[in-house]
Amino acid sequence: MAAAAAVLLASCTAVRVSYNNADSLMRYVVWRYVDLDPRQSESLQQRLARLHDWHRANELPAYVEFLESIRSRFSRGLAQSDVGWAIDALRAHYRLAAAHAATEAAPLLVTLSPEQIASIERKFAKDDAKYEDEWLSGSPARRERRASERLIDRFEQWTGDLAPEQRARIREFVKTHPGDAEVRLDERRRWQRTAVELVRLYRRPDELAPRLARLFGEPDAGRSPDYLVATRRWEADLGRLVVEISRTLSAEQRERVLRRIDRYAEDFQSLEHSARASNGVPSPS
Repeated sequence: MAAAAAVLLASCTAVRVSYNNADSLMRYVVWRYVDLDPRQSESLQQRLARLHDWHRANELPAYVEFLESIRSRFSRGLAQSDVGWAIDALRAHYRLAAAHAATEAAPLLVTLSPEQIASIERKFAKDDAKYEDEWLSGSPARRERRASERLIDRFEQWTGDLAPEQRARIREFVKTHPGDAEVRLDERRRWQRTAVELVRLYRRPDELAPRLARLFGEPDAGRSPDYLVATRRWEADLGRLVVEISRTLSAEQRERVLRRIDRYAEDFQSLEHSARASNGVPSPS
């Protein structure tokens, strides 16, 4: 969860500030979807604090190890298996954290009124319409251009400015996946429907919690064959793209990637040590 978010942040300071204020950020996200009454708001605050404490203690050390392994693999030269390993590792961390969050959230979710659940549905629909307008509107050429610019920007957050040849390779990748946005939107809507149906149907925490945890922890169980095929193809092609781009990086680009990895590792290590100190636990030597 935090590792994936870190990719989108601009500086080491931003990572530390964002993580240390994760409780407030998550409360803001929840309030965007539903208005909570005072008792629900207090429950949310307590549950987010517990979730944050769990994440600090259990996930931050794993993030540091993950980044150290990424650095080692990148330094020796990436293979496609390394990219597959990284995707699987990030997915595992996300699913673990999401399932833990779902279990923590269940006692609060069962207190939602029908009106509050309907409010969440309306916000889902609004977000989906925004996604559709951003990624599925306009001509195929315009959609392809937007997707290419987005992916190029994600690469350049790590490498700095890409060369024309490197940008062209990314555009070629995007061109071979023209229908992925539609498939993702369909899956997103299916997931939203399933989550809302669970909250409506199961009104006891001990019934809702394991079902929500499974929805997050085993998401492939309910996904369509089209989505699974598209995702596996996308991930395999992305692995090849990352390896190909990594082999064309200049010395300056490679150094920038390594500095970025080191900064994130230092950030997570610092956050871990701060959490240990606040709890009176000595850091490992």
